[in-house]
Amino acid sequence: MYFESPEEDIYEAKLRRGEMPFEKEIRGPILGLLFLSLGGWMLHFRIHQITGSPSNYVPFFIGLMGMVVTPPLFNYKKTVILAYLLNGFGVLIGTLAMAAFSLSHLPDSLTLGNLIFKSTLGDILILFSKLFIGQVILSHFYPTGLGRMFTLSWWVRHFVYFTIAFSLGHFLWR
Repeated sequence: MYFESPEEDIYEAKLRRGEMPFEKEIRGPILGLLFLSLGGWMLHFRIHQITGSPSNYVPFFIGLMGMVVTPPLFNYKKTVILAYLLNGFGVLIGTLAMAAFSLSHLPDSLTLGNLIFKSTLGDILILFSKLFIGQVILSHFYPTGLGRMFTLSWWVRHFVYFTIAFSLGHFLWR
């Protein structure tokens, strides 16, 4: 076998040559993200087929991106930030779209039970788990962090910015 340095083990050599699909330490989180994306995509596709409405194209293709594009990108330090951003903005877009859908289809009586069980809150909370799994994978490559970038407060700020922009667009251009 060819090794670049004496301390490099067989696993690292195979990973570098592309013979291993994912790093051993982050294989579980990446597969968790893949299966979470697959389950959400299948659930959404069962409820809203792509042939039903053109508005179903966005979640269909973002779901495909979450299953096909981001897991391999999460495996390498050179592309992990791109994967993290694609994953996070997919969560952001999905959250805003599902919240807008729930707000446009509010139940007649606004009780706490109706808001919890007759809205997309559960789906949004499941979608949020993708953001935290992405954070775990990013911290594998950058254990000391990236300063103020890509922290939980960074995502909260962007959720606020996108919500304001989305709300203004909804109310001003009906």
